[in-house]
Amino acid sequence: MEKRAVAKRRRGPTEATVEGAVEGTPASSSGGSTEVVVGTELALVPAAEGGGGGDGGSGGNGGAPEGAAEVTAEEEEGPWAAQRRGWQGRDLPVRPDTGIMRPRTMWPLVVATYQGLPDFQKERVREMGFGSILEIEPFFIDPPLIQAVRERWDRASRAFLFPWGHMVPSLEDVARITGLRVNGEAMTGVTYADYTDLAQDLLGLEPHGDYLGDRRVVGRVTLLGSLGLAKVRQRADELLPDFVEWAAGLARAAYGLDRTETGRVDRDLRRFLVFFFGKMLFTSKGDGIHCRFLEILGDLGRAGRYAWGAALLAHTFADLSTGTGRETTVGRFTPFLQVWSYHYLPLGRATMVHPDAMPLARRWLPLVSTATYTFQLEVLRQHVRDFPALLVVWEPYADQGDVDQPWVVSGRPLFRRDIWVHCLNEIEPLRLRLAARTLGLHQGWCEETEPRGIGKKTRGKAKRVDWRTRFPEQYADWQRGGQLVESDAPDSIAYLQRFQEEYGHRDFMRPERDGRNTLIDQLQGQLASTEVQLIEARAALETLRAAQLTGGRADTESASSSRGAPAPEVAPLQQQLSAAVERAERAERDLLARSEELRDALARETDTAAELTQLRSQLTQRGPELPREVAELQALLSLERRDLERQ
Repeated sequence: MEKRAVAKRRRGPTEATVEGAVEGTPASSSGGSTEVVVGTELALVPAAEGGGGGDGGSGGNGGAPEGAAEVTAEEEEGPWAAQRRGWQGRDLPVRPDTGIMRPRTMWPLVVATYQGLPDFQKERVREMGFGSILEIEPFFIDPPLIQAVRERWDRASRAFLFPWGHMVPSLEDVARITGLRVNGEAMTGVTYADYTDLAQDLLGLEPHGDYLGDRRVVGRVTLLGSLGLAKVRQRADELLPDFVEWAAGLARAAYGLDRTETGRVDRDLRRFLVFFFGKMLFTSKGDGIHCRFLEILGDLGRAGRYAWGAALLAHTFADLSTGTGRETTVGRFTPFLQVWSYHYLPLGRATMVHPDAMPLARRWLPLVSTATYTFQLEVLRQHVRDFPALLVVWEPYADQGDVDQPWVVSGRPLFRRDIWVHCLNEIEPLRLRLAARTLGLHQGWCEETEPRGIGKKTRGKAKRVDWRTRFPEQYADWQRGGQLVESDAPDSIAYLQRFQEEYGHRDFMRPERDGRNTLIDQLQGQLASTEVQLIEARAALETLRAAQLTGGRADTESASSSRGAPAPEVAPLQQQLSAAVERAERAERDLLARSEELRDALARETDTAAELTQLRSQLTQRGPELPREVAELQALLSLERRDLERQ
């Protein structure tokens, strides 16, 4: 109690606070580097490390998190000044840009509740297989990067569509990045419409009802209160490690410390696990926390037997496949997809600071940007669209072993298989055959259709559903271990050509370039603008010269008629007119030189484009003579040909 009181005195009763750090915004607590805008690029500037920044305490949907309205404004700053600075520690608009993607995870607060657990409870959590992911230090969540990747998801094929082909996150990705177990019993079972009895028996809490009378969720505030973290918020100027340590102390005071009181310690552990599942591992887009895992948590001794990593993958696929494209919040454990992109698409959004750390999510330090969300998203869309296909890392783990990674060793038999993955009512197909190149195989074309009935039936309102009997084929597929992915394709050329025919018309694949995307168009625009300025400058110069000539004649006639020097008031006007003529002549010379430079640059770029077109044409004609690897390079280069012809 003394420590708790000290913590409260340290923070103060009127200080501006935030319920956790907010994802996607570079707070003062964020470690890593900072990006500044230079022209139309993002320049990365190293910043001092100050803790882990990042994932939010409450998630919000684009604005300040819930409960952040308790911002105290200084009298001299006006009522809105502190809120504008608010939870990001810098001046920002009160309302964010429309459509900003905000993850709903409460990662730092979940880590705090885990650190507050007694040692014997932590050991139980580790035995369940959650120790590795919970010991990852929370880092900055990158919503623009997540959105740029997310919008390329194709729900029919259950894969990402990139200009170079399909890409699919795999069970190996989950195991290596998060440290979760991907083998074991399918994470499936029974779900209910009313969890009142289970919630009261296992959690000691009352679930909320919805407009249909179903009682499926417990309130976030209620659950946090049971963990000793009611109204816990992070100050805008508070470093994340300090906040986590303080919150962990509050949670520690609420936990039972006597392991012989099995009823209480089991209830404490279930409360923590429900919070961990609902606000970190299997986050949803609502504020409440679903009770669907209570049936499985009834027997804590069996919790470690389930394939929680496969469940995470199923939840990720389901979340990606149910969006409308207009959401401002995103579910699932967003850091997984973020780190996945670091390994396969090196876009420069993070730096590796701990090369030997395990799991892989502990190795990376994301780069923080002060640019607007919209600007970052547009830049990333262009970078992904124009990313060289030859720089894609298809096998990022080829040189990595499995030392100190028991979750990799146990899951290896499933790494090269197509299989249905389960997360209770979320049942999704893992189609690695669409990304055979990640397995070191040549890619052949596969006709895929959207799995019908799965999404609709899994969101029904049945009062009790046993998903093993509702979808027996999918459950049996997991029991069998899926199907090994093989490929008899001699190369990937036919696949790349068919992929271009199938998806090349989509706007986000290879859209027609305009003046913002090509150097040639930029030069043409600048040249046209310079020529217009040159015409205007010459017209102004002619006007000034005519005025100077007319004024000179008038002064001469006046001097002749008065037989004396020009009037004193006329001389300054003549000097100003002469200076204006000189400036106009200098501007004309500068514009003329600039016009010549632009013409030369445009000619060089046009000649270069013509040479590239000719070289690629020659490469196409020599196709039968080339080795298989070079022929595949030819196919990749052909994806760029359409863009070049449009220029």
